[in-house]
Amino acid sequence: MVEQIFSDGIGSIAVIGGTVRIDFMVFSPNEKEVNGQPKIVHVQRVVMTPEGFIRSAEKIQEAAQALAKLGTASRPAAEPRPVENAPSSAETAKPPHPVEIAPPTEAQPAAAAPLKRPFP
Repeated sequence: MVEQIFSDGIGSIAVIGGTVRIDFMVFSPNEKEVNGQPKIVHVQRVVMTPEGFIRSAEKIQEAAQALAKLGTASRPAAEPRPVENAPSSAETAKPPHPVEIAPPTEAQPAAAAPLKRPFP
C-alpha cells in the first residue's frame, strides 16, 4: 500500500541552499486556539529541487483550473474561520526549525515573493 499523508494546506514555502522546502499543515483535532478554533500544526515537510517544484506547481495549477471548471474550488462551509482581525495561528506559530529565504546565487535564480498561506 502507498503511504498517504493528509494536509489541510501549505503553511510555508522557503528556498534555502538551492532546495525548495514545503511545510504542510493540518487543523489539530485536539489542540484549540484561544478563540476555540482548531490550532494549525505542522505535519510534514517536502524538500525538492527548484525544477521539481516548478513542475509540481504547474501540475497543481492544472488541477486548480480543473476544479474551478467543476465549480468545486470554493472553501467548504465547515472549514474553521478566524475571528476578525485576529492573527491566524499560521501567522503566529513558529516553525519547528528556523526557515529563511537564502539569497540567490548564480546557480540559484532569485525566488519570487513568498507564497501566501492558504490558511485564513
